[in-house]
Amino acid sequence: MITRVVTACMLLVVVVSQDPGFNDTCVKGMYPPPAQRGVKEYVLNLDLPPEQRWQQIASEKRHEIVALIIEFKKFLMEWGSGEIITIVDFLGDNIDAILPNPYRDEIKGIANATGIYEGEIFVYNIFYELFTVCTSIIAHDSTGKMYHVRNLDFGLFLGWDPKNRTWQLTDMLRPAIVNVDWQRGGKTVFKSVNYAGYVGVLTAIKPNKFTFSLDERFSVDGGYLGILVYILEKTGSWTSLLAREVFENAIDFADARDKLANTQLIAPGYFILGGTKPGEGVVITRNREVNGTDIWAMTDKTAGGWFILETNYDHWKKPLVVDNRRDPAINCTQKMGIQNAGFAGLFNVLSSKPVLNKLTTYSALMEVDSGKLETWLQYCPDPCEPW
Repeated sequence: MITRVVTACMLLVVVVSQDPGFNDTCVKGMYPPPAQRGVKEYVLNLDLPPEQRWQQIASEKRHEIVALIIEFKKFLMEWGSGEIITIVDFLGDNIDAILPNPYRDEIKGIANATGIYEGEIFVYNIFYELFTVCTSIIAHDSTGKMYHVRNLDFGLFLGWDPKNRTWQLTDMLRPAIVNVDWQRGGKTVFKSVNYAGYVGVLTAIKPNKFTFSLDERFSVDGGYLGILVYILEKTGSWTSLLAREVFENAIDFADARDKLANTQLIAPGYFILGGTKPGEGVVITRNREVNGTDIWAMTDKTAGGWFILETNYDHWKKPLVVDNRRDPAINCTQKMGIQNAGFAGLFNVLSSKPVLNKLTTYSALMEVDSGKLETWLQYCPDPCEPW
């Protein structure tokens, strides 16, 4: 069975592995970062046939996608996850039958635009489904304005570069990060942060409606098992594709919450969902099956009152001692205070070690009323965890 260990998504709560002797501090004055750390935005026209939608992004980012696929396949074989490669080889030309439309035709279009085999684009897409670790935060300021921020960390155990003291895959991912403005009829439906060639949604905002981030939940209830069940029985939804469907179709926060909470999945996860009003912030803890779903609201006495945050552990349990990003993030958020909640204050939290770590690829900042999405590439200078 695949061990789901590698990616991290943060909603305003997370830090990576913590050395008890490490000097964690809450930094200030980090916003705005240098302009060169900004991420390019592309328009994706949903009115186009699925095969054509990703053509510009896939063509411009072809070399980045190829390099990442090579690295992903190397990891899958080296770390005992060759089952995924076996599945792809077994299905052969029928690989596209695994996914429903429009996703399978979009993957065909990406394959055509890049010259990459469809099965490899498929592996590239499901890799994020199985290996994502994150920190996410939802907060409102003293006027009630809602913010949702997140760090996405990816690349643990994927090629340590001893000379530069960085993770090779983390370095390779940053150039592939894009902002996507999903439009229909020339108008924005929603915006997201994507790795080029990835058709699902991990971080997104629907202006004046809701915001979202997806964090990994480590569990044996999913991964390889979930994929096999899906292939054999065609039951369950891919977490990131469900999120995309919610952004295309849900009409408001409540509608989005209900769909995320009550749809059977292929893999467990944490859905972090923010709305437009104070109190409209939840962490939805999911099993593959709908039974066992937990909805934790920012109004709960165990949350922060004016904020809620999630890393990669159930909120009613203590995080692993070696991966306690939660407490430092909470500490920095509380020190920031509701009076400083906003892009600058929250970016400082995301830039504080160990919330910021060597696996952090980007920080995303979202403000639902304006529909504003900012994405900044992140780097963690030494000393920095892990390692």
